[in-house]
Amino acid sequence: MRLQTLALALAVIVGLLGGLHLALTPLAYAEWTIEALWFVGTGLAIVVAGTANFVGFRSWGLGGQRILTAINIAMGCYFAAAWLVLPGPQIIFGVMLFAGLATCSLIAARSKGISNPS
Repeated sequence: MRLQTLALALAVIVGLLGGLHLALTPLAYAEWTIEALWFVGTGLAIVVAGTANFVGFRSWGLGGQRILTAINIAMGCYFAAAWLVLPGPQIIFGVMLFAGLATCSLIAARSKGISNPS
Protein backbone atom coordinates (compact mmCIF):
# COMPACT_ATOMS: atom_id res chain seq x y z
CA MET A 1 0.00 0.00 0.00
CA ARG A 2 1.37 3.37 -0.95
CA LEU A 3 2.04 5.89 1.79
CA GLN A 4 -0.28 8.44 0.22
CA THR A 5 -3.14 5.92 -0.01
CA LEU A 6 -2.70 4.96 3.64
CA ALA A 7 -2.56 8.61 4.73
CA LEU A 8 -5.67 9.51 2.73
CA ALA A 9 -7.57 6.54 4.21
CA LEU A 10 -6.54 7.57 7.73
CA ALA A 11 -7.53 11.19 6.98
CA VAL A 12 -11.00 10.08 5.85
CA ILE A 13 -11.41 7.98 9.00
CA VAL A 14 -10.36 10.97 11.12
CA GLY A 15 -12.87 13.20 9.33
CA LEU A 16 -15.64 10.65 9.89
CA LEU A 17 -14.65 10.35 13.55
CA GLY A 18 -14.91 14.12 13.91
CA GLY A 19 -18.29 14.15 12.17
CA LEU A 20 -19.53 11.42 14.49
CA HIS A 21 -18.25 13.42 17.45
CA LEU A 22 -20.25 16.44 16.28
CA ALA A 23 -23.36 14.33 15.63
CA LEU A 24 -23.24 12.90 19.15
CA THR A 25 -23.33 16.33 20.80
CA PRO A 26 -27.14 16.54 21.15
CA LEU A 27 -27.22 13.00 22.53
CA ALA A 28 -24.48 13.69 25.08
CA TYR A 29 -25.73 17.12 26.15
CA ALA A 30 -29.40 18.00 26.54
CA GLU A 31 -28.60 21.71 26.98
CA TRP A 32 -26.08 24.10 25.48
CA THR A 33 -23.42 24.29 28.21
CA ILE A 34 -19.71 25.02 28.33
CA GLU A 35 -19.10 21.26 28.30
CA ALA A 36 -21.22 20.92 25.15
CA LEU A 37 -19.28 23.78 23.56
CA TRP A 38 -15.98 22.02 24.32
CA PHE A 39 -17.39 18.79 22.89
CA VAL A 40 -18.37 20.56 19.65
CA GLY A 41 -15.01 22.34 19.52
CA THR A 42 -13.18 19.06 19.82
CA GLY A 43 -15.28 17.56 17.03
CA LEU A 44 -14.52 20.55 14.82
CA ALA A 45 -10.80 20.27 15.56
CA ILE A 46 -10.87 16.61 14.57
CA VAL A 47 -12.70 17.43 11.32
CA VAL A 48 -10.27 20.27 10.50
CA ALA A 49 -7.27 18.02 11.19
CA GLY A 50 -8.72 15.30 8.98
CA THR A 51 -9.40 17.81 6.21
CA ALA A 52 -5.88 19.26 6.46
CA ASN A 53 -4.43 15.77 6.13
CA PHE A 54 -6.68 14.90 3.19
CA VAL A 55 -5.73 18.06 1.30
CA GLY A 56 -2.11 18.01 2.44
CA PHE A 57 -1.32 14.49 1.35
CA ARG A 58 -2.73 15.21 -2.09
CA SER A 59 -0.94 18.43 -2.93
CA TRP A 60 1.41 20.01 -0.41
CA GLY A 61 5.18 20.05 -0.59
CA LEU A 62 7.79 19.72 2.13
CA GLY A 63 6.56 22.69 4.17
CA GLY A 64 3.02 21.36 4.15
CA GLN A 65 4.18 17.94 5.33
CA ARG A 66 5.98 19.60 8.22
CA ILE A 67 2.79 21.45 9.15
CA LEU A 68 0.84 18.20 8.97
CA THR A 69 3.39 16.54 11.22
CA ALA A 70 2.89 19.30 13.82
CA ILE A 71 -0.92 19.06 13.55
CA ASN A 72 -0.88 15.28 13.90
CA ILE A 73 1.49 15.28 16.86
CA ALA A 74 -0.58 17.98 18.58
CA MET A 75 -3.83 16.07 18.01
CA GLY A 76 -2.23 12.82 19.17
CA CYS A 77 -1.10 14.57 22.35
CA TYR A 78 -4.59 16.05 22.81
CA PHE A 79 -6.12 12.57 22.61
CA ALA A 80 -3.45 11.21 24.96
CA ALA A 81 -4.24 13.97 27.48
CA ALA A 82 -7.94 13.11 27.20
CA TRP A 83 -7.07 9.65 28.56
CA LEU A 84 -6.65 11.27 31.99
CA VAL A 85 -10.35 12.18 32.19
CA LEU A 86 -11.90 9.71 29.75
CA PRO A 87 -10.02 6.43 29.54
CA GLY A 88 -11.77 4.53 26.80
CA PRO A 89 -11.30 2.79 23.47
CA GLN A 90 -12.21 5.91 21.47
CA ILE A 91 -9.21 7.70 22.97
CA ILE A 92 -6.84 4.86 22.08
CA PHE A 93 -8.31 4.83 18.56
CA GLY A 94 -7.72 8.59 18.23
CA VAL A 95 -4.14 8.33 19.45
CA MET A 96 -3.47 5.50 16.99
CA LEU A 97 -5.01 7.40 14.06
CA PHE A 98 -3.01 10.55 14.69
CA ALA A 99 0.19 8.61 15.43
CA GLY A 100 -0.28 6.87 12.07
CA LEU A 101 -0.84 10.18 10.31
CA ALA A 102 2.16 11.74 12.05
CA THR A 103 4.31 8.82 10.94
CA CYS A 104 3.04 9.15 7.35
CA SER A 105 3.69 12.90 7.32
CA LEU A 106 7.20 12.44 8.75
CA ILE A 107 8.04 9.84 6.10
CA ALA A 108 6.56 12.05 3.37
CA ALA A 109 8.48 15.10 4.59
CA ARG A 110 11.70 13.08 4.74
CA SER A 111 11.26 11.75 1.20
CA LYS A 112 10.35 15.21 -0.14
CA GLY A 113 13.32 16.73 1.66
CA ILE A 114 15.69 14.17 0.16
CA SER A 115 14.35 14.51 -3.37
CA ASN A 116 14.11 18.30 -3.24
CA PRO A 117 16.49 19.78 -0.63
CA SER A 118 15.93 23.47 0.07
